[in-house]
Formats: sequence, C-alpha cells, structure tokens
Amino acid sequence: MNDPFVRRLRAAAASALPPGAFLRRDRGDALFVTDAARWGASIGWAALGFLCETRDGLERLTPDARWLRALAEAHPLPPDHLTATLSGYDGPIPTDTLKLFARGCKRLEGAPDPGWDRALRQHIAVALREHRNDGGLYACALLRYNTVLNDDPEKERLT
Repeated sequence: MNDPFVRRLRAAAASALPPGAFLRRDRGDALFVTDAARWGASIGWAALGFLCETRDGLERLTPDARWLRALAEAHPLPPDHLTATLSGYDGPIPTDTLKLFARGCKRLEGAPDPGWDRALRQHIAVALREHRNDGGLYACALLRYNTVLNDDPEKERLT
C-alpha cells in the first residue's frame, strides 16, 4: 500500500542513514529496523521522532508521540464513528499504544496483520473501561480508517 503518512515516516528515517545502511520493516514491535550503527553512524533518532532500541547490532525504530500527535492534528475532523469516539483522548501516550501504532503503520505498508484490528479494539475497550485518557488512540483509529479503505475504495483516503 502507498500511504502518504507512512511514506513520510520512512523518508524521515531514511534521510539519516549513512550510505550502505538498510532500512526495513521490523518483524517485531517496532516499525523499522536498520543497521546504521554497524556503519559507524550515531544517529539522533529521538530528534527525528523515533524511539530506538538497539539489539544484536540493529536499531529498531518506533514512531514516538510526536508522529501520533501530528497525524491527529492533521485530521481534526473524525472520518468515522470510532475516531469520533476517541477524538477527545489526548493524555500521555503509553508505550503499548506506540507499539500498536507501529503495527498499524506496517499494515499500511502492506504487511498482513489480521490480529491488529482486534488488538486495537481491545486496547480501546480497556482504556474506556478504566476511564484512562490515553493519548494516541485517535491516531491509531485514523490508521485503522485508512486500512479499511482497501475494502471500500469509494471512501476518501486521509492524506
């Protein structure tokens, strides 16, 4: 899939890579994985809006709260019922929500994840039941809205 928001995420990460380094979709909880550190690069991922976990010589990148807030601010009018329900949730963004957001971005890049929609809905249900004002839920719901467009091409895509 060719989602403009995910393309911006990839471009932001790719712009910092040294020659020869790769940037791939992560198979774990992060969005991207890179070997930039193996090329001697010391990249300030936080300045680019990514949380970075280094393991086995690879850096795993997850979009931080700034990306979720940027997506939410770019779409102040909720496009469907689920996003409308979550539009007022603007508290701190938990790590679990960041990981869920990364999973949603990978789906928009074309990675199959049949359990993501259910995981998102369960995550939202827990937040609502526990009366938590978790931030990032609206942004995750916006990603979900874009993924369901595959099923209904008549809907207008968020850009």
